[in-house]
Amino acid sequence: MLRVALDTRSLVDGSQHRGIGTYVAAIAAGLEAREDVDLVRVGGAPELRAGRWGEALGWWRHELRLPGAIATARPDVFHGAGQHPPRRVAVPWVQTLFDVIPLVRDDPAMRPYRARWRRLAPRYRRASAVIAISRAAAADGIARLGLEPSRVHVVPCGVAPSFRPPMVRPTCDVPYLLCVGAWGPHKGFAEAAAVAAALADAGYPHRLVIAGAADPWSVAQVQAVVAGAARPDRVDVVGFVDDIVPLYQGASALISTSRAEGFGLPAVEAMACATPVVAFDNTAQPEVVGDGGILVPDGDVAAMVTALRPLLDDERVWAEQSERALARAAAFDWGRAVDAHAEIYRRVLASAAVDRR
Repeated sequence: MLRVALDTRSLVDGSQHRGIGTYVAAIAAGLEAREDVDLVRVGGAPELRAGRWGEALGWWRHELRLPGAIATARPDVFHGAGQHPPRRVAVPWVQTLFDVIPLVRDDPAMRPYRARWRRLAPRYRRASAVIAISRAAAADGIARLGLEPSRVHVVPCGVAPSFRPPMVRPTCDVPYLLCVGAWGPHKGFAEAAAVAAALADAGYPHRLVIAGAADPWSVAQVQAVVAGAARPDRVDVVGFVDDIVPLYQGASALISTSRAEGFGLPAVEAMACATPVVAFDNTAQPEVVGDGGILVPDGDVAAMVTALRPLLDDERVWAEQSERALARAAAFDWGRAVDAHAEIYRRVLASAAVDRR
């Protein structure tokens, strides 16, 4: 049996309410269900503070504790499933790469994260294999981190069975568009609010619901962006929603105004609920949305409004796009992702055995 130590700190550091946490939870559960894998979870204690400085302190504390936790686990393979890989690992090591957005986007707010990425880049290069969650993330990792292409494996995320179409399409007193994402300066909340304002000016009754930010600090950042929008009265910032499926199911459409994504789980989750998706054409969003949604030029609010209007005006157009969304969502499966992870573990273990001869 293959013994794997999985870094699960992302399930206790605040990332459990983000795409990273969804990924780690799904991979951990899938591996634990396998008879050929003995999974050991390693990771730090829950963080005590939110915000940038609390996050930085958590990274340093985790870095100090992780080597001892790996040694105690005595694994055949270590999988760094979070965003803070160790300096070195004595066993074959697989590292997940979600994105390198701070190195791609020239945004002053990302300066501290760029410094962190430059410091961590050599660690990714030392990993036996890197699992990238999209082709876009893989290409950026190769170009920006100097990863060896032969060591990079693309394994897309999946979608949980709980994300499914409603038995009967919900009716809402006030129709709404949905935008889902944790706080980040690249998440495009200003553009989402601008879409809501443009639709309001055009006479549509639709509100915009923004969900995803989990801690008070992040919620406050989103609220500050909305406060500066043209029509803040048409936007509801609801923060983290424990059961978000009904929110997806009741939306007229999901809008993904993010300016950069390593994958973009909300688009897949919405499509699995048969909710139409309109997204900016950038980074990983084209390969994830594919023909299951509508892509508009990156950052073009007017184009997004133009794409939305037929969905909101014509029930037949909405139904056709709903069917396309559901069909596209079938391409994403956590079971297949777990199988691919297990195969990569075995490959790096076998390669290490050959190297020792």
